[in-house]
Amino acid sequence: MSMKRYLKALVEDEKIAFARITIPESVFQGHTVDEWFPLSGKLGEEKEGTINLIIAYTTMPMLTMPYQRIHYPYLGAAPQHFSTPPPVTEADVNSIQDMFPNVDKEVIKTVLESKHGNVESTVSALLQMTEPENRQ
Repeated sequence: MSMKRYLKALVEDEKIAFARITIPESVFQGHTVDEWFPLSGKLGEEKEGTINLIIAYTTMPMLTMPYQRIHYPYLGAAPQHFSTPPPVTEADVNSIQDMFPNVDKEVIKTVLESKHGNVESTVSALLQMTEPENRQ
């Protein structure tokens, strides 16, 4: 087992000590170990103080779930076909960008994709988004 102790700081954590501990075999046989272990760090090997660890090991019974059959609804004999939306073209994005120069190009592209390439719906949505009463 490897253990590291960190000092909590406002900006980032700094490692202040560490220890490498071999778990005694008696722990795996049901015994509990309560020992102090030396810590190493900037001051040197085993010179950063000590830490008290209580180590115990318990086996848990394996929980098995009974077999469950999943029923899917019948969708019909014929496969369903979905039409793919038309691709969003750079020309459409640029023409909308000309109408909304203060809106980021990626925002325009995202709205255009959500409207399945429909330029009119995209312009309407952007108008609603940029109305002065909607600004905070």
